[in-house]
Amino acid sequence: MLGALLAAILAVAVGISLRIYTQLDGAAGFYRALVAAQESLDDTVRIQLDQETGLRGYLATNSKLFLQPYTQGNESYANAIEAFKKEAAPLGIRGIESAAVDMASLHEAWVHEVATPLLEHPHAKDALTRETLGKVLTDQIRGDTARIHAELEDRLAGVQDDLKQRINEALVGGLASVLVFGVVCIIFVTTRHQMLEVIDRERSMVETLQSAFSTDLEVLPGLRLGRAYISADADAAVGGDLYDVRRIDATRGLVVVADISGKGLQAAVNIAFVKYSLRMLARSIADPAEILAQFNRAFLDTVQDPNLFVVVFLGVVDSAAGRLTYASAGHAGAFLRRNGSVSQLHVTGPIIGLDPDCTYESRTIALDQGDMILLATDGLTESRNDAGEMLEDEGAMELLKISSDDPQTCADELVAAARQRGDGTLHDDLAMLVIAVDGKT
Repeated sequence: MLGALLAAILAVAVGISLRIYTQLDGAAGFYRALVAAQESLDDTVRIQLDQETGLRGYLATNSKLFLQPYTQGNESYANAIEAFKKEAAPLGIRGIESAAVDMASLHEAWVHEVATPLLEHPHAKDALTRETLGKVLTDQIRGDTARIHAELEDRLAGVQDDLKQRINEALVGGLASVLVFGVVCIIFVTTRHQMLEVIDRERSMVETLQSAFSTDLEVLPGLRLGRAYISADADAAVGGDLYDVRRIDATRGLVVVADISGKGLQAAVNIAFVKYSLRMLARSIADPAEILAQFNRAFLDTVQDPNLFVVVFLGVVDSAAGRLTYASAGHAGAFLRRNGSVSQLHVTGPIIGLDPDCTYESRTIALDQGDMILLATDGLTESRNDAGEMLEDEGAMELLKISSDDPQTCADELVAAARQRGDGTLHDDLAMLVIAVDGKT
């Protein structure tokens, strides 16, 4: 009887294990499908963003170089929407297909009613009206995107809750057996020991990366600096964003803010390549535009993943001459506060990693005592409130306008504002550099 009882308990334990395994495997399959749908949706967002950036660059510079994402993106956008619909179909979530159709329709309206007329007649009388319409249409596209993301996350949460309930029901019957309880305890102790070893290795890795990739701000004459770095990955204190300050000589300093695609430890490893490559190039090249052009070619020659790209702001501050010379590879989060008003520094070239023949332009602005420069990755401008609305560039400029004159206090205030919008969390890594101009040396 004892042997039969033990056999029955063992059979129950095996049955419960198989049931849990089947449910976990089903949940894992759904999770993979969800991730594939989210990645496909992100592709449509990236294509739209590249087209918007290209159009803005063309309108600002009249350079056809910026039109490459636009001329190549329309068919890609339609293909991306169809790919997303295909990935999302097995999920069975109501409303996603209609939202995707709406996104395609809005993008087509943006192409025909905004982009095409502006490209044909960039200085027409109704150019401002069309640009305003473009902003409305792209905001609607982003709204559809946010709603789809919310639907995907809600579905995942529901599956997780259902899975938890089923597992709990299975465990209630299994834990009635002392033998099963003992086996579970043994497995738990063994697994716990293995997990602790893994956690120790991961912690050591994170601490090593923090030490290797952290940037100590070098003092630049005539300037005060503030900084902030927040990783969106709660399990890693490093990520794919970067700020760097490097003194070049007695009066000049290199300032860099960069954002590489991806998050977490792998992104941190890639951003280290960005940091030290730019430093090395700046030692022998004075022109920021040429530094970015050389780095773009080196990046494409070195990085094998075609999905990786980098957004970079690179500037050289000359405190003796009172000027900032910079080049911006798709980095929109650069702002100048002067005499109580805030303006945005222009993007001067495409993002790094698109084409080895991309070119960049350097621009120079005079620096006056009391000026403040904010350089921030999109973790600031894309911070969302409860309604899913992003802060955007305009919101960041309004926050900078009322922020402290002390650069570190200003950085802390902007981070606090971004966290408050997201109920204490950020959806993307955030690197920030604040430069206050005290005067020429």
